Amino acid sequence: MAQDTSEFRYLPAQADTLGTTAPPARRISLPLADGRTLSALRFGEGAPEVTLVHGAGLNAHTWDTVQLLLNRPALAIDLAGHGDSSWRDDLDYSPAALAADVIAAITEWTSAPQVLVGHSLGVSLLRWSRPGIRS
Repeated sequence: MAQDTSEFRYLPAQADTLGTTAPPARRISLPLADGRTLSALRFGEGAPEVTLVHGAGLNAHTWDTVQLLLNRPALAIDLAGHGDSSWRDDLDYSPAALAADVIAAITEWTSAPQVLVGHSLGVSLLRWSRPGIRS
């Protein structure tokens, strides 16, 4: 019997607990101009409608339960130095530095305006990337 060792192996049980079904999910990556790689989770079918940005010390899987309840095509980004995204050589993990990566991801991976959702550092980053944004 084959054992599922993928990073998404817990989604079906989480979905069952929540009374929903797990969407298709996969890891995607984006090579950045400075040689780093930005990683994200892509949930659902069709173009992403929601982009999720985690807080400091967390990663894109922070949003798994939210995504299961949201049930919309979404993108959950691993910020630099978190999850599967590369560390920054300059060690600058300020919202200003991370915002450029989020903008690159949205530009590359989405084709329509996004609902941006963040918490903790993610909220600060979203404010930096979109002046005047309300949280």
